Amino acid sequence: MKRLWDERQLYLVLSLAVAVIMWLYVTTGQNPVISRSIRLDLQVRNLPANEVLLRPSAKSPGQVTVRLQGPRTQIAQLVPGLIEAYVDLSGLGPGEHPQVPVTVVPGVDVRVIDQKPATILVLLDQITSKRMPVEVSLMGTPPSGITLETPRIAPTQVTVSGPARQVNQVRHAVLYYDASSVHQEVVASLSVGPVDANAQPVPGVQVTPQTVNMTLAVRESVISKVVPVVPTVIGTPPQTLTLLGATADPASVTLTGPSVEVQMLENAPTVPLDISGARANFSRRLALQLPAGMRASASQVTVNVRVGRAQLSTVFKAVPVRVVGVPAGTASRVVPDKVDVQVEGPQDVVRRLSAQAVTVEVSAAGKRHGQYTTSPRAILPPGVHILGIQPSQVMIILSSS
Repeated sequence: MKRLWDERQLYLVLSLAVAVIMWLYVTTGQNPVISRSIRLDLQVRNLPANEVLLRPSAKSPGQVTVRLQGPRTQIAQLVPGLIEAYVDLSGLGPGEHPQVPVTVVPGVDVRVIDQKPATILVLLDQITSKRMPVEVSLMGTPPSGITLETPRIAPTQVTVSGPARQVNQVRHAVLYYDASSVHQEVVASLSVGPVDANAQPVPGVQVTPQTVNMTLAVRESVISKVVPVVPTVIGTPPQTLTLLGATADPASVTLTGPSVEVQMLENAPTVPLDISGARANFSRRLALQLPAGMRASASQVTVNVRVGRAQLSTVFKAVPVRVVGVPAGTASRVVPDKVDVQVEGPQDVVRRLSAQAVTVEVSAAGKRHGQYTTSPRAILPPGVHILGIQPSQVMIILSSS
């Protein structure tokens, strides 16, 4: 009876074993164990309130690559947000900690089979602060004639805070301002820059307040300068008349005033003078037209206006050259025998003038046979004068006729 019972137990155990094996076979076949690598963002925990993380960066502590193993259904559902990777800073004080463990917390039925890195270097520093006076650094050279007053700032001090090693590097809290183009008082809100003993910016620190108000007053020096007087003429004379010229007496004046304004002035203009009804030359006393605050050595000048017929210039091409005063029994020839003549005269006269009205001649009077270089002369109507003849010299050739 006992033997029968032992056989039954043995069969029962074998049946259970076969059932478990079959279940494991079926389960494993449908949901096999696989592995997968995931890259996770590293988190920081338990950072003391009075400390700051320098390495790795507090804004980007780094990443860890984790290889996980588990059933395919579990592995397939894994996303970086479901897995935790962190370093615990509990009990770590300021200083360098070369091998702080990286802890990875996987999901259910999943285990970590590898991770890189397993530890990281952590550098902590204590947060500190200090009060510093604000300094003003004016860059560039002010314009000529400008004198800068001592800048006024508010507030006069700022607080620099951050990691102790960075705060200890800060030697100055500086306002930088370019004064190379300052012409009047400046009121500006400027950022404060923390710099070290070599005037280099110190990163990783905060300045409170970040901006400071600056008032920069300026003074202008007074100088003198001699400039020409320029008559300001408006309008035009009637009919065929035109403005031939306008001059001032005195021709120049000495201006005295703020340096910047005086240096910008190249002349001293008069108040406008209308010549619309002018038919002849005339003179008029006129005041100068100057910026406010500017003084001149003469408050008024005499402007002399010349009015006349409008002048016109033109060139007559290929005007024949004739020879006069040729001795009897002598033949003459001119090389070149034509020249260009430029003339000027009253506009209405020159416009009516033709090449036939212009005579160009050379004289052979008293000359014997041979070759002579001479300058031609032009004979023009009254009121018209010669400006030039091209070429300016010609050759007369005299021979027996």
